[in-house]
Amino acid sequence: MDGLVPRPRAVPTKRLLALGFGLILCFCSICASILWEMAQKDFQHAKDGATNLVASISSEIERNIELYDLSLQAVADGVKLPEINRISPELRQVVLFDRAATAKDLGSILVLDPAGNVTEDSRTLIPRSANFADRDFFQIHRVRPDIGLFISPPWVTSEGEYLISLSRRISNDDGSFAGVVAGSMRLSYFHNLFRKLNFGPKDSITLFNTDGTMIMRAPFQIERIGQSIRESQAFRQFPAKTAGSYTSRSVVDGITRLYVYQQIGHHPLLLAEGVALDAIYADWWQQLWSIGLVVTALCAFSIVLMFYLLGAVKRRAVAEAQLARLASTDALTGLANRRRLDATLATEWRRGRRAKAPVSLLMIDVDHFKAFNDTHGHQAGDEVLATLAQCIAACTKRATDLGARYGGEEFSVLLPGINVSGASELAERIRERLTAARQTQRELPTVSIGLACMTPTAGQTSRDLVAAADLALYEAKRAGRDRVIVSSAEQTAPAARRAA
Repeated sequence: MDGLVPRPRAVPTKRLLALGFGLILCFCSICASILWEMAQKDFQHAKDGATNLVASISSEIERNIELYDLSLQAVADGVKLPEINRISPELRQVVLFDRAATAKDLGSILVLDPAGNVTEDSRTLIPRSANFADRDFFQIHRVRPDIGLFISPPWVTSEGEYLISLSRRISNDDGSFAGVVAGSMRLSYFHNLFRKLNFGPKDSITLFNTDGTMIMRAPFQIERIGQSIRESQAFRQFPAKTAGSYTSRSVVDGITRLYVYQQIGHHPLLLAEGVALDAIYADWWQQLWSIGLVVTALCAFSIVLMFYLLGAVKRRAVAEAQLARLASTDALTGLANRRRLDATLATEWRRGRRAKAPVSLLMIDVDHFKAFNDTHGHQAGDEVLATLAQCIAACTKRATDLGARYGGEEFSVLLPGINVSGASELAERIRERLTAARQTQRELPTVSIGLACMTPTAGQTSRDLVAAADLALYEAKRAGRDRVIVSSAEQTAPAARRAA
């Protein structure tokens, strides 16, 4: 009996949900992409700023070292002049040492003989009695003529002052070792230079030589001076790359930073600035939270709206199904009405013609219904029709079976794919059920049933089947009512066409 009531139009819930969540996912992906680009721009901006700063500071340090180196070279060349030892000590000071030797943050320039003894001092006419043969800068110049300018690791004077030595080899005309000219630079120079820079609380800038020894660092920690940071990631790139950048956790304080490094000229010095990732992304995180909250609210609103619209679509589908049911259902009996019977019969007739399957139709009429109505009233008559409808509904179990009120006290039962034998059994079951109901409703009238069964062929229509069943119903009434009469389709089809 499922065919009696139109089913609600299927709402593609999964498809609509997939579409809705797909759109939300696309929106979130676009927002995530925008946030990712913002983060990359912040990172690149910090990297560019650090690169420019490192280049600027490196240039200044290189220029000062170059000036000091020129002074050392002038001394190395001056001590080899033939007449240098014949002039007065005062004039020799002027010839050998320029004003750079007295600049702030620079120490004395010393000339050492091949044994390491001091022979000249830029700060005094009478050189002090000292020997530096055991110092690293003296040892390396003695064994390596090609070393050029040598910058030593930091060392501490007896007064507790931190210095680095800058030295050059003095060679005889035949290339043999003739001594060393050495000067010193106070680390306070780098400390004051770094202190002028504007840093974030977690940022850093570090100067170290190419063997990994730290010379100066800001923020300043005196105990870090001379510490080796050879395991720093910069040395995985240097000397293959004299400038570069990387993101790493600091080996000094454990803070993760973006590091930009650069070699200072051709000198064995590296300068690296570290910008804390927390500082780089601080503004971005604020924007992320703001945008994230807005996107979350929009997504939540979209999901609520999506489910609301989906519910509205479902409710509309149910309402349409109810309207369709009302339009195709008889209000009194709950069976299909004439309109639905005609439409279903036409459909099943075409299907039976394609499949060469039989189509059976029962025409059922309440006997003496007008007299029953006149005797018992229309309300009792309606109860009779409702009882008959219940009997029909109880006997039609297949989904394709269709019980309908044909009009007045007349009913029809459409049985697609059922032959005469099966249709006859069903008709008798309807009569038997009505007979059983009569035991509780003694005034319940009997019914007459006409049955017609046809296998649709060319030249026949569904109207022939209706006419044949109607003629069989007429024969059942004429034969005494309360019975089932089966029509022969071959005999009734011409008559049906004439009746039509």
